[in-house]
Amino acid sequence: MPTATLTLMLGYMLVSSFTPGPGNILALNTMMNYGWKKGKQLIFGIGLGYFAVQYICTAAVYFLSVYLEGAMKYIKYAGAVYLVWLAIHIMLSKAENRTSEKKANFATGFFMQLVNVKIYFYCTTLLSVYIVPYFQSLIYIVLMGLFVIFIGCSATMTWAFLGLKLQKFYTAHFKVCNIVLGLFLLYCAYGIIGS
Repeated sequence: MPTATLTLMLGYMLVSSFTPGPGNILALNTMMNYGWKKGKQLIFGIGLGYFAVQYICTAAVYFLSVYLEGAMKYIKYAGAVYLVWLAIHIMLSKAENRTSEKKANFATGFFMQLVNVKIYFYCTTLLSVYIVPYFQSLIYIVLMGLFVIFIGCSATMTWAFLGLKLQKFYTAHFKVCNIVLGLFLLYCAYGIIGS
């Protein structure tokens, strides 16, 4: 892989991984609401869900590249509807009782990633533009996938850390914060439908 292509790939990975998206916003919101102790299972679910999506995309690009573009036309609408539902849910939610035993769970984080269209677009673009043309062996593609997962999980943990640091602010301004986070998700949904 030429150095210029590698630089472009790393830039694409960092921008796509660290910009607001459903997983990052959910990580931020969960840590602001529940803290690490009650929210860590959801963060682990997001990470494992990201792992699953990365390898679903790897298999699809490697084995089914002819059919992938047509499938993404339909998957994006399901993902956009989910993002709108999640945005409305966040914007209308009420402040949580901080002493409540309620926790964010693993399944929510995991399954949210399985319908997170941003990741599907990100992974398939990354694979088809930057990885598959330069690495023909499936083993190299799988190893590159591990690097992609590391970057993605680092981004989610960064957003989760921000959520922990913003807990006091969020408690004081939860309604405004939820509306802003919901608007980010609506923007993500608009971007998916417009692409």
